[in-house]
Amino acid sequence: MSEKQNFFATETDQQSAGTLEQLSLLADLSQNFVNTMNIDEVLHRAVKQIRIYMDAEAASIFLVDKSKQNLICRASSGPVDITNMSIKIDSGIIGRTYTEGRCQIIEDAKKDRDFVCHVDTLTGFQTRSVLCSPLINNGQTIGVIQLLNHQENALFDTRDVDILRLLATPLALAIANARYTLEFVEQKRLKKELTLARRLQRSLLPGRQDPPFPVVGSNLSANEVSGDFYDFFTLNDGTVGFFIGDVSGKGVDAAMLMVRASSLLRWIGKDQLPPGQWLAKANKELCEKASRGLFVCAAVGYYHPRTDTVTWSNAGLPPVIYMSPNCDIETWRADAPPLGIKASSLSFEQQSKVLNNGGLYLLTDGLTDARDEHDQRMELEGVIKHIKDIESEAPEVRIGKLITATRRNRLNDDATIILIEKRDHLTEHILLNIQFLADPCELKMVRDQVSEVVNDVGFNPSQQQKIILALDEAITNIIRHAYKNTEDGEVELAILRQANTLSFYLRDFAPEVYDSSIKPRDLTQLKPGQMGINFIDTVMDSWEFATPKDGYGNLLIMKKEIVKATSD
Repeated sequence: MSEKQNFFATETDQQSAGTLEQLSLLADLSQNFVNTMNIDEVLHRAVKQIRIYMDAEAASIFLVDKSKQNLICRASSGPVDITNMSIKIDSGIIGRTYTEGRCQIIEDAKKDRDFVCHVDTLTGFQTRSVLCSPLINNGQTIGVIQLLNHQENALFDTRDVDILRLLATPLALAIANARYTLEFVEQKRLKKELTLARRLQRSLLPGRQDPPFPVVGSNLSANEVSGDFYDFFTLNDGTVGFFIGDVSGKGVDAAMLMVRASSLLRWIGKDQLPPGQWLAKANKELCEKASRGLFVCAAVGYYHPRTDTVTWSNAGLPPVIYMSPNCDIETWRADAPPLGIKASSLSFEQQSKVLNNGGLYLLTDGLTDARDEHDQRMELEGVIKHIKDIESEAPEVRIGKLITATRRNRLNDDATIILIEKRDHLTEHILLNIQFLADPCELKMVRDQVSEVVNDVGFNPSQQQKIILALDEAITNIIRHAYKNTEDGEVELAILRQANTLSFYLRDFAPEVYDSSIKPRDLTQLKPGQMGINFIDTVMDSWEFATPKDGYGNLLIMKKEIVKATSD
């Protein structure tokens, strides 16, 4: 072999060896990111490997923060540890690399106009030459990798630039993927925590009580975790205590205060203090352990069955509404500020009303603040109009229709309402009570049994078919979305008749769904298979999610006024 041939063969061998070494380094870096989710640990390992491979005295990796105002050193290797050092994105050679999005090779750092020497001054490290490459993923610069001082006083060259660019590309991809993975894990963790918080909150809501129990309530959450609450309980003498509340703020702090306030009000209410003293005692407790400026709007009271009288006090909630059997309206505004703001010099006035077969409504401002398609608030007048429109319905149906009407609007806050009304004249008759597997093969059996019920109560064939289809859609949604087509879950269906209303109670035992996220879709944006909830909304007079008595699973309640067999 000639000397020339030997030279080129040697150079080719060296290039091949270098390429294999680069590939080996890339493989090691990728494997490190796969093996652990600790980004900082992997970056420290990666920056050390790159520094050694590139024969540099020091190396560091800077990543842009969430505000995209600063670059933070997430890992460094060399004689000086600069991890966690922060620089502006437009500062220094690193900032220039980030903003320009291209490599920088500096032979003499001290002669560069953007060189920042304060690190050298503080640490005693002497920066001579610099090589920087942007870390770019999907067209976005997410950081910079920097090498300082080629060993043995040599300078970085164009080959070093090419190698660093080669290493920077998969490094940026690996960093981005690791971030996405961590974000996904964090979202899953938060979702799990929110689900547990929602389950806890729902377990605090009272279960449905059969007539003639005089208190009916419902809660519609605007977000995964609600800040509203309500409860009722029976005392030894037959008096029924009740309360309703709305915690200010959002998030975990508000949720924790909601749990605390609900428990506190129930505990105090069992002592049967007059409503004003009930609120005063709760206010003192909440002020002693104030939670970061949060407060609680609440109303508490008692229903006395023997006298058909309600006594209550209202601290910060919307006006209490009374509607007589003749649709006459009377309202009472709150006469005290919310709880948890001021501990002393507060009095909570007590109101009283003999119902005389009328109904008393207490609500949170989620109802009055619900917005229609024109961004107009429902206001108190809108709530009263809805109450008048449904005055002939049974109490549970009225509450269901008010919640359904609110759901059709845009919620800015949680919406909760309770109704106190004497219901001694109401009785329920169970027309159907079945349990079946969440299996499409069970649908025919369900349709046949529901068909018999709706036919017997007097619906005409067209109405019967619509009701059956609405139930079919609801059960299909449970199978597909709640149980994910696993076919091993159970579903319960009960059909009850209360006066002139047919009530359908459809219960599953799957993980909870959030009722605020389930609403009729915009008909102009629908895709095939998305008509179910719209059809239910059209067929049924009202529908809502409630809390099963055991606090587990989902309960969908649908109401339909019984219309005798006339033309559709």
